[in-house]
Amino acid sequence: MDFPFFSAPMVGISNLAFRTVLRRYRPAGVQSLAFTEMLSSRRLPTERLGDRPETAFDESEDDLVPQIVGSEPRFLEASIAKLARLRPVALDVNMGCPVAHAFRRDWGVALMRDPERAENVVRTCVRHSRWPVSVKIRTGLEDDPERLVDFARMLEEAGAAWITVHPRTAAAKRRGRARWEYIARVRDAVGLPVVGNGDVQTAEDAFEVIRQTGCDGVMVGRASLGRPWIFWQIAEALGLPEPLGREGSSAPRGGVAEADEARDAVLFLIDEASARFSPTDAFDRVRYFLRWQSLWLPFGHELMRRVGRARELARARLEIEQFFARPQCMSERSALLG
Repeated sequence: MDFPFFSAPMVGISNLAFRTVLRRYRPAGVQSLAFTEMLSSRRLPTERLGDRPETAFDESEDDLVPQIVGSEPRFLEASIAKLARLRPVALDVNMGCPVAHAFRRDWGVALMRDPERAENVVRTCVRHSRWPVSVKIRTGLEDDPERLVDFARMLEEAGAAWITVHPRTAAAKRRGRARWEYIARVRDAVGLPVVGNGDVQTAEDAFEVIRQTGCDGVMVGRASLGRPWIFWQIAEALGLPEPLGREGSSAPRGGVAEADEARDAVLFLIDEASARFSPTDAFDRVRYFLRWQSLWLPFGHELMRRVGRARELARARLEIEQFFARPQCMSERSALLG
């Protein structure tokens, strides 16, 4: 892998259509990763891949990393066997999701309160996976960096290939400041690669988290919806080639240029979602994408109001085109963190 900058696995977002949008902005010729959204190890064994947008994939995807959540070895083993159909390059284990339905099942970040059980999850996945296994974690249930470091060391000993650290507690969710210094502590404590996640809204933020922590890669959360071209901006700063089809162009920068790109990105997403999902699923995924992207637009609430009154995707597309027909200016940052 020579471009260790990724969009985070996000529920309702990291589907095939959105992954296709992201690849539009990746520099040509690099090796990187594209994550699915969180997939339930309880559900995967009995479903047919592709029946839902969450599991839809394309045979051409050669960078895919499914993310699974769960804690029961028999379901994890069966899920890993099922995911071979996707021809993934790695497998990611979710130990960071703080939502209640996952927490009640001892999934996601709840595993961080039980290191022994978490270790068994990782060892099970490593034993049954033919691909490298990564783990995405938070600070934990409490703001305790020593416990975080101990947990990361355990993951290394259990066979994790790399760790992604989102340095917020479970209760914080996306609120408050991400404690980048905790990423540095994990990076210093383990011998495997560490990816930093949290509060990366601009290309400059991505370089700053590396500078401050020494991490080996950067995962971008909701900002990769606000500006999926952030990966082009990062690549440009590194002197890497433009994305395919954008040769000779510069990455959009500045409020007006980025707002124009936001229009193009969502219209492309509509085309991809329409081609790959049912009309209802496509409409739902586009609306959910806009819910987050609109936070970087000063009048994004008006865009969401217009889309909200639409009843089908063709009408929503018209509302989006009309909204962007008037000059817009994208904000550099959103109040949203994460």
